[in-house]
Amino acid sequence: MTTVLLPFDGSECAMRAVDELLRVLDKKQLRVHLLNVREQILMREVVFNDRLSDLKAIEKAREEAALKMLADAKAKLEAAGIPVDAHAGIGDPAHAIAEFAKKYHCELIVMGTRGLGSIRSLVLGSVATKTLHVSEVPVLLVK
Repeated sequence: MTTVLLPFDGSECAMRAVDELLRVLDKKQLRVHLLNVREQILMREVVFNDRLSDLKAIEKAREEAALKMLADAKAKLEAAGIPVDAHAGIGDPAHAIAEFAKKYHCELIVMGTRGLGSIRSLVLGSVATKTLHVSEVPVLLVK
């Protein structure tokens, strides 16, 4: 059984990564972890009208939104007969992806790229590029 991590942000690029995973890997020997990583909650998200809002309620709503974002990809993979687990993470996306892959013993990370081009990517950086640098497991990038 091959365990694959598929970071998913709901974009068209991320869905192409799902399609590529289905195309190139043996579905019978596959288990997929879908992961949506969101940044830490910022102070401006928890302070409204000079009052501290319920941090737990905000975090729960964000987690529910992340899991909902994974629903289409999860359904597509399950329709192909692949066991899928959906996860919502918090933190710097590249580091969270690499840490998740290590924690869950993933053998491969499959992720989409936005195809920004070399100059723009160099200036802005990208989650995919950062993941390549920090991951201890192979990363398959899908354009």
